[in-house]
Amino acid sequence: MSKLIIYGDIHGCYDELVRLRQKINPKKNDIEICVGDIITRGKDSIKTLRYLQSNNIKSVLGNHEDKLIRYLNHQKINKQNPIVLNDDEKDIIDTLKSVDIDFLQNMPLIMKFGNIVILHGGLQNRQNIDKVSKKDQAKIMRMRFLDKNHNFVSFGQEDEESVFWADVYNGDQGFVVYGHQVFDEVKINKYALGIDTGCVYGNKLSAVIFANTQNKDFSIVQTNSLIDCQVLSQLR
Repeated sequence: MSKLIIYGDIHGCYDELVRLRQKINPKKNDIEICVGDIITRGKDSIKTLRYLQSNNIKSVLGNHEDKLIRYLNHQKINKQNPIVLNDDEKDIIDTLKSVDIDFLQNMPLIMKFGNIVILHGGLQNRQNIDKVSKKDQAKIMRMRFLDKNHNFVSFGQEDEESVFWADVYNGDQGFVVYGHQVFDEVKINKYALGIDTGCVYGNKLSAVIFANTQNKDFSIVQTNSLIDCQVLSQLR
């Protein structure tokens, strides 16, 4: 039986991704998926992007890929581009080939395998992943905190009454594996699993493996970051 292997936010940490895959040793029929934010911030975004393509590793859309896609779409219009890129993002844009752009533009917002739902940010209990409005697409990609009434809270606007979405998610859309929010260790909730463990910030790259997509039994495999702590201030 094929396994479902899901990687946390890679952010251009190519060496760590290769090491993690070597530890996992995926088989040809295994399914490999990323939770988004595969590029930017790390030193090897393009190398990572092409490694995923050459190894048939798919990814849902992260907010960092979404920003570059929106920039490229605006570039087609003869007006000043409202999307402002940093130097790292400019370098990525300048290096992208047409096949890279196609890969980025074809990243789905959500992927589902059996009862396992893969997305980048999070879900509100009232959201239906089969009927997602354009407004909700942006929320799902960027979700972290909700207010006391479980409404979406923009990044930086959370307060002492805010709750993390996974702590109140009721599981009605399936067992969610997500990234976006950095944790020191994998965050395990009853119906959700947060696997961004901050590799690009010097912590580790994590993957979760499901032998059976009809239940939530899983194993976690990790590799430590190879990033020099002296350069971390440049990344945050």
